[in-house]
Amino acid sequence: MLLENNTERVMNLVDMVDDLNDIDKVRLAIHLLEESYFSIEYDESFIRLLKKVLEILDPNSKKVITNFAKYKNLLFISAKYMELSTLEKQKFSVELLFNIFQYGFNNEEINNKINQELNVYDYCYSLNIL
Repeated sequence: MLLENNTERVMNLVDMVDDLNDIDKVRLAIHLLEESYFSIEYDESFIRLLKKVLEILDPNSKKVITNFAKYKNLLFISAKYMELSTLEKQKFSVELLFNIFQYGFNNEEINNKINQELNVYDYCYSLNIL
């Protein structure tokens, strides 16, 4: 975890994200960032990056609309996310992006893109939640 002062609800959601596979982590991050704009400057670039990563992981992702009803674990996490306060949502978004940043994808191109373009620390400081 990046932040030390998370609530128990945020930590429980982060634990659930740890159990997701790489594609589902990226799908969830895209979904949540598109739904809640805390810092538009970062969110738009993160969404574009994550969509590129998802396209590499799942080449058919652009051809279909993601139906979250097919992904029960993502739907559950998304529902739990809706119960969080605004500050908790901000903290969870940082933790989710940090989880993706730390995750070792089995693709060198993805790892390089994420290491170069996913500025989680700057995002965290922009939200002023430390």
